[in-house]
Amino acid sequence: MSELADAVAATVGVLGRAHVRTLADAYRDSGPFSAAFATKAAQAVPAPHHDEVASLNAAWAAHPDLPGVALAVALESVQAAQRGADVPAVEVVVTGPDSPAAPVRLTSEVVRQLIDQATHRVTLVSYAAYRMAAVIAALDAAVARGVTVNLILESAANLDGGGGAHAYAKYRTYHWPTDRREPPDAKLHAKAVIIDSSDVLLTSANMTNAAYDKNIELGVLCRGGGVARQVQAHFDALISRGILEPV
Repeated sequence: MSELADAVAATVGVLGRAHVRTLADAYRDSGPFSAAFATKAAQAVPAPHHDEVASLNAAWAAHPDLPGVALAVALESVQAAQRGADVPAVEVVVTGPDSPAAPVRLTSEVVRQLIDQATHRVTLVSYAAYRMAAVIAALDAAVARGVTVNLILESAANLDGGGGAHAYAKYRTYHWPTDRREPPDAKLHAKAVIIDSSDVLLTSANMTNAAYDKNIELGVLCRGGGVARQVQAHFDALISRGILEPV
């Protein structure tokens, strides 16, 4: 049974949280192993992840009497253990051309999913921010359910592509004034999306349509393990010290 356990752990390691839930739901509706059940489960996740699910199904085929609900519980148990562990669960987020090593998960899709999961705080750090309709809608929905949204940007000037600072008035928006910089030509070039001090996407992508959906961009999504808490604390300190100021 160890090969099946290893396959479950490997699958959770490469799939995002939402995809694991979807896959678990697909297995939960299955009986003992059959090719039809296995195919249906694989089709529950996007095509770039079918190879990972195929490996799990191959391990399941070696134990054909095991019902699908057992796989569902195993997937959910591994995911729950990762959330509770003091180490982050890390996955790669890639925008641009696909490759077998890192299936594409559009940055915009991941950012929207993260914002939708927020319960009390979202901090979005970017050199520039344009009014991206889908992301703004997710932020607006977060505000409506009581989530605090902070935007931390290079300068107020870089809001112009999104309609100017007034377009972001419903959020707490901060920038790095030029008189706070040493040396004066320094830039706020960091890009991150921090959710509830628990999950953080560290990415090369600015908050623009091209970066989130078209360019070759690379990021890592860290869930749990204190990484997000440390990143959030860093920006909180910059705000409390007056290095970052409200727009």
